[in-house]
Amino acid sequence: MHRCFTDADAMRFWHHPAHTKRIETERTVRRCIDCTPSYYRFWAVADAKTDRCLGMVTYHDGHIRNKRAAIGYIIDPARQRQGIAAEAVAAMLDFCFGELKLHRVQAFTHPDNTASRKLLEKLGFRQEGLLRDNLRVGEDWRDDVLYGLLATDRLSQP
Repeated sequence: MHRCFTDADAMRFWHHPAHTKRIETERTVRRCIDCTPSYYRFWAVADAKTDRCLGMVTYHDGHIRNKRAAIGYIIDPARQRQGIAAEAVAAMLDFCFGELKLHRVQAFTHPDNTASRKLLEKLGFRQEGLLRDNLRVGEDWRDDVLYGLLATDRLSQP
């Protein structure tokens, strides 16, 4: 994960600035391990042949009683555009809708993150609106585009 978290290109759309020290990544990974599954969970995305970490997927802001969560994902820039994120996010959605029995999954993405927006739309998410100054990263405020996917949307997909 350190490779992803220190890469400015990978982090330009993430919810915190790029890490500059290994200890920052170690702290983040520890927080990922010490998760509360009803609120959030992280999975490493690994290469099937080498078991090398390529990134991660997560659900967070979970409201399990309300059957809702948000998702996020990050993939090493050297391995992007190879279908890895699509496969990992689809597997996580199967878990969220299958195991957790969620009704709604939402995703927030930067308006300029074309690859992420295409991925979400490919997986059946619908754009629901623009949230102005929704996320503070460092000292900067950023807009987010909100996408939503309902369990009933998945049932109607071919």
